[in-house]
Amino acid sequence: MVVRKPDGSNRVYVDFRKLNKVTVFDPEPMPQPEQNFTSLEKDQYFYTFDLSKGYWQVPMTEEDKPFTAFVTHKGLHQFKVMPFGLINAPASFNRIMRKLLYGSEHLDNYVGDVLGTLPLERSICPP
Repeated sequence: MVVRKPDGSNRVYVDFRKLNKVTVFDPEPMPQPEQNFTSLEKDQYFYTFDLSKGYWQVPMTEEDKPFTAFVTHKGLHQFKVMPFGLINAPASFNRIMRKLLYGSEHLDNYVGDVLGTLPLERSICPP
């Protein structure tokens, strides 16, 4: 099903409930907003960036593409990139972000957003 989003763009929805029932759950821990907020108390300047359609930046493996197949009036289609709706999509994306940001002192992620901070002692503006 294709649904129009509030911004006017379209989102493709595929019912993956049957696939999700037989998928082995990925126990990747998800970041907790409370942990991110606690680490911000010593920072003064913040910036964020949204990883727009972040799941769609993750390619599907060739052997997993058939599991994402769906039927339309124009035939059978498969996702080339990770679609929304898969039970392990959030965990897979979070694992990628955790590895990508590993070692970064002032960057945290939550779902598809990255938050950067600049500590007071490193600020570029006088207090």
